[in-house]
Amino acid sequence: IGSWEGLSSYFILHSLPNATLTCVDTWEGAEEHKTGDATTEDVLSNIEVSFDKNLSPFIDRLTKYKGTSFSFFNENSEKKFDVVYVDGSHHCNDVIVDAIKGFELLKTGGIMIFDDYLWQYYPKDIDNPAAAINCFLKLKQDSYKVVRVYYQLIIKKISD
Repeated sequence: IGSWEGLSSYFILHSLPNATLTCVDTWEGAEEHKTGDATTEDVLSNIEVSFDKNLSPFIDRLTKYKGTSFSFFNENSEKKFDVVYVDGSHHCNDVIVDAIKGFELLKTGGIMIFDDYLWQYYPKDIDNPAAAINCFLKLKQDSYKVVRVYYQLIIKKISD
């Protein structure tokens, strides 16, 4: 969730030759991109083109979903994934939806990675990713095992 230029996707597909990947993004940029805080208008206007170019060698192992993560979850509620990487919108409201819905699609034994766990952009702490992730962890406290905590938080699903 949140594919941007596809560099993480490129790394995964290049490093794991048997992997398939589903990338979900609007390629419109998030709040921090639209205000000019994180990128320029020129970069933002070409971001999807960069993604397509970067991932072109792996087109046969890639599913590209252009839309919001919310719409992806609604249209793919029956799918199951080995790994869910949450790096879309960083606003608390969106992160909690990505966490809950992504966890539903994660296989037992699967790995969920929250990028930017400690990211601080919004003036109110409650609006940043950690607030949503911490709430999610409380809701699902008996359903996962923490694998690693640093700027990213990685968990393993142990039950539904």
